[in-house]
Order: sequence, then C-alpha cells, then structure tokens
Amino acid sequence: MEIFKQRKILIRLIALLLAVNLMTIGCFLWKDIFHKVQGENPPAGKRDLSGILKKELNLSEKQVQQIKQLRIEYIEKEKLIETQIRGERDSINVAMFNKAIDEELVVSLAKKVAENEYKMEMLRFEQAKKFKSFCRPEQLEKFEQLVLEVRDCFKPDSRPEKK
Repeated sequence: MEIFKQRKILIRLIALLLAVNLMTIGCFLWKDIFHKVQGENPPAGKRDLSGILKKELNLSEKQVQQIKQLRIEYIEKEKLIETQIRGERDSINVAMFNKAIDEELVVSLAKKVAENEYKMEMLRFEQAKKFKSFCRPEQLEKFEQLVLEVRDCFKPDSRPEKK
C-alpha cells in the first residue's frame, strides 16, 4: 500500500512540475510575442534615418535615395574597419595577459588600432562631404542645428547636484 502512495505522490509531483514548466514557457512566449517594446532601436548601422532627415531637412525623394545609397556604400566599409579594430584589440588583450608579455607586439597592435580608428574617422569625413554635396545651403544649416541638438542630448549633465 505504501508503494501506491509513493507512486501517487510522485505522479502528482511530476504533473505539478510539468504544469509549472508549461506556464513558464507560456509566459516567455506571451511576453515575446505580445509585449514587444514599440520603437526598439535596431543595432547601429541598421537604422534608417532618412525618414527623419527627410522631414527635418525637407529633402526631396532624390536626396533621400542618394542618402540611402551613400549609407549602403559606407556601411560595409565601416564594418570591415570595425572588425579589424575588434580583432586587433582582442590580440592586444591576449598579448597583455600572456605570461611572457611581448611589449613590441602590444605597441605595434596599439598603433594598428589607432591607424584603423583614424581610417574610420576619415571614412566618416568622406561620407559627410558626400552628404553635404546632396544638400542645399538651408538644409545644411538645419542639419548643423540637428547635429548640435543630438550632441547636447548625449552630453553628461555638468550641473552640480542639489543637496
């Protein structure tokens, strides 16, 4: 008789655990499917800001297409340089924390990272020059204001805290 009680308890326990697992999975699915945050930002490089620029700068359709093409052209170049930088930084970390540190290797890798960072900035500069070539003077003035507004949004608050 005791074996039957144990078996009954084990079956009920398994059924309870199964129900808890199914409810947990259901909660995750429900959250994932029905409660996605609206307006989630895609990863950098995937954002299409042409709509915002079109509205703010009063761009023509031709200008919007030129800007989209410019982004497509430069995204691949940026990704390539970012991959190189990431690989070089990983190599620096490996070299720095190796038992026998090769200082010359670390210095040369650091120089390569700096060179690639410079390439990235020059690539952004080229992209900005091409962007400017698409725009009229009044659009460029408005764009400068937008850049300053965005910069100010990301500035840390420099005011002293009130106590």
